[in-house]
Amino acid sequence: MAQDVQLALQLQRMDLQLTQLEAEIRGLPKKIAELEKVLETHSRRLEADQAALASNQSEVRRLQGLNSDHREKIAKLKKQLMQATTQEQLTAFQHEIAFCETETEKNEANSLKLLEAGESLAATVTQAEESLAAERIAVEKRKEEAKALSETDRKKGMRIYRERQQLGKEVPPKLLEHYERLRKKHKDGVVVAECTGGLCSGCMMSIRPALMQQIRQFPDKVHTCESCLRMLYYNPPRSVDGTTVDS
Repeated sequence: MAQDVQLALQLQRMDLQLTQLEAEIRGLPKKIAELEKVLETHSRRLEADQAALASNQSEVRRLQGLNSDHREKIAKLKKQLMQATTQEQLTAFQHEIAFCETETEKNEANSLKLLEAGESLAATVTQAEESLAAERIAVEKRKEEAKALSETDRKKGMRIYRERQQLGKEVPPKLLEHYERLRKKHKDGVVVAECTGGLCSGCMMSIRPALMQQIRQFPDKVHTCESCLRMLYYNPPRSVDGTTVDS
């Protein structure tokens, strides 16, 4: 392999590593935001369950209060019934007592349904509170792990960046300029591509047999893909004993 290609390949490995590390670091806020969004969704669901339970309990208290008023009224009406002097008064008191008793029975039936529903809501709220508390702990742990990984990536990136800067000083200026130009042209960051099966692994276009023959015969020369202009290198297949199979 040509020395220039080897240098360009080293630069490429470092640049691809840096690109990957930068993407991971940039993605950290998004990961944290996604975790917090899940928590927020579950928190809102818990708030809705808590509100439903509070409304249920409030309605039970309201009905119980009404029944308390009805019982007091019934007690007063029964006293007045004993003091009635005319049939009209007697009938009126009886109707009023019957109405209050009917309303009391309805309220008691509704209260029973609400209490049953309230038990289910209370269980749901308790489970949701426990789940949310556990989830908060898990999310905080994952956030800390993500931050720690990001810090590790940052330190690794700084080390690779310094090595890349040092290597850049050792690369011939014309080669470095050519490399940077190709890197801007190819957004995937691949400047040096391997010849695989008669194809350029960068653009997957066929390499002319004549050019492929030159690449095999003159590995110390820089060869360029005629389709994408990437620098090419070739690793011939080897047998078990290490000898080259394809010459």
